[in-house]
Amino acid sequence: MSRLRRAARLAREGHYKALLKRVRNWLWCDHLTFALAYDPRVPVAARVPRIPIEVRPIEPDDVPKFVVLPSDTRRAHAVTRTNARHLLESGLQTCYVGVTEDGPVYMQFLITADQNDRLSTVFDGLFPPLRDDEGLLEFAFTLQEHRTRPVMPSVVLRLLEIAAARGLTRVVTYVPAARANFIRFFVRLGFVPFAARIEKYRFLRRRVEFRPLERDLAEPLSAATESKP
Repeated sequence: MSRLRRAARLAREGHYKALLKRVRNWLWCDHLTFALAYDPRVPVAARVPRIPIEVRPIEPDDVPKFVVLPSDTRRAHAVTRTNARHLLESGLQTCYVGVTEDGPVYMQFLITADQNDRLSTVFDGLFPPLRDDEGLLEFAFTLQEHRTRPVMPSVVLRLLEIAAARGLTRVVTYVPAARANFIRFFVRLGFVPFAARIEKYRFLRRRVEFRPLERDLAEPLSAATESKP
């Protein structure tokens, strides 16, 4: 039902191309996503660019920055903002924002085991239940006008510190195989790939499978981590 609500919102806002692409995916497509894990108790040794930024839980006044759909919003941005609204209204807790001198410019969830029931409902089996000492980084969204700055690295590093302070010993994230730049970023931080998630859509029905990184899946992962930006 949540998929239909998001599709209806795209239609109401006039984003018909984004809606058509989404419907095509629901009819027939395959998605390969890699799971990566990191122990937040271990300081990140990699040198990555950072900017001064405050990371705090999202507040009600922050929400419109990430969910309002201007009439000139591009297709990809319309889908991202629609997904942001869905997640923020879903009941999931611990969404954090990165705040610069321009206000909130980035949002991301750090989901913990106390939200497993909500996690299962919202994502319909896309993620396994989290252990008590485990957190999930999900839905990284940088506002378009700030994507030339190292906002994401700055916030992710701070979220790892927050995870360690909360007693977590493992933080996982899932990155689509097509997003090679994001895979390289997490590997550079020290995240280790440990599994693959395969989603198959066939005429509105979705099947999700989790598999270890055997040879047939390790090869596309190697290609992603070794390819140039």
